[in-house]
Amino acid sequence: MLMCAKHWFSLRKPLRDAVWREYRNGQENSKTPTARYMAVQQLAVAEAAFRPNDEAAARIALPYLANAKRWRQRAIDKGQGDPLEGLVKDLSPQQRSFDWSNS
Repeated sequence: MLMCAKHWFSLRKPLRDAVWREYRNGQENSKTPTARYMAVQQLAVAEAAFRPNDEAAARIALPYLANAKRWRQRAIDKGQGDPLEGLVKDLSPQQRSFDWSNS
């Protein structure tokens, strides 16, 4: 189980669907989730943690968002496609070059 029902159903349905689409049965036992799964999983945790106008919640969500970005790039680099396509808006060139890990 990724998260409790309250938090799970607070996510947008396309994101919940993406988590299920990328999940592979037994990955929690083998400890071998795919880069695509990790990208959507980290995005889901970030969205569950984030609250508008709440700086503390944003600080909690930001590392997960940065991890989602790294896993996304890893999947793309492996030729697996963009796991976050349709789930996140395209970033501006300035946002793409921003070092999210130091935020």
